[in-house]
Amino acid sequence: MQRQISRRVRNAQQRLDELTQNQVRKPPTPLAFAAKLTGRPAGERIAVSLSGVTVGGRLSVDRLDVSTSERLMVTGPNGAGKSTLLQVIAGRLTPDGGEVRRAGGVKVGLLEQEVEFPDDEQTARQVYDAAAGADAVSLAQLGLLAPRDVDRPLGHLSVGQRRRLALALLVATPPDVLLLDEPTNHLSLSLVEELEDALRTAPGAVVVASHDRWLRRGWEGSELSLVSGKIV
Repeated sequence: MQRQISRRVRNAQQRLDELTQNQVRKPPTPLAFAAKLTGRPAGERIAVSLSGVTVGGRLSVDRLDVSTSERLMVTGPNGAGKSTLLQVIAGRLTPDGGEVRRAGGVKVGLLEQEVEFPDDEQTARQVYDAAAGADAVSLAQLGLLAPRDVDRPLGHLSVGQRRRLALALLVATPPDVLLLDEPTNHLSLSLVEELEDALRTAPGAVVVASHDRWLRRGWEGSELSLVSGKIV
């Protein structure tokens, strides 16, 4: 009996040692979008106006006005001109014809699908802190990047991580006109829901180009459909 007890104790200890050596690592804490976008700019006015704008076979807009409180979802198939429209509104792309007017003092911010930063040696925290200022929510608390990634050089971050950093920069200092090109790419469903909630209280105009059915289903603003670069 004593030998059996000793053997069982020894077997149990061996099993415990094996489990300790090969234990499954604790999963990382899920990201949580902690931004609170509040407030509205004073007064209702046209922030950006497009008239007769054309971009070589990619875009043709007779008239589009974006007010300071706009909530606009831009839809359409791939190649319809959604990204081109956002780049024109942001001033990143000069149209071949027509006129783009921006109200004085209006700040326009664009989250592009392909994000580039000038210095890949800087860390995500350095870039964020320089842009956001001392009073902003810290990058780690914001929840768009895992804590282990905030001090990694930009050149070591994935496409999705760099894009989430770009979104963090826009969230930290919200522009008067916030343009988001496929903002839910590289985001989990929970982050998509939290982003959607934050956009409802964004302090200015919000224009989103997206294929995401979840985001489109819960959209509470107006919609604009593009086909072959034209509004339909």
